[in-house]
Amino acid sequence: MAERRPKRIRSVEYGLKKKGYDQARGKCRVNIGEAFQRWRDLRELLGLKLDADVALFLLDRCATMFHTASRSISFCPICQCL
Repeated sequence: MAERRPKRIRSVEYGLKKKGYDQARGKCRVNIGEAFQRWRDLRELLGLKLDADVALFLLDRCATMFHTASRSISFCPICQCL
């Protein structure tokens, strides 16, 4: 069996920097709850690599559907166009 390396001792500065990165990343996270597995399945089905790409795909699709379905509404809440 391979030998284990001893744990690396990190500096205090490294810990503070990592904590800051983790907090910043946490601010842009969205909890989609039960839809998580469907989200992953859709991402795989579409062949997308990033969750941001799935979000853009869904927003674009929703905007397209809204525009084709309701020509009488003067303001689109999705893309905020007139």
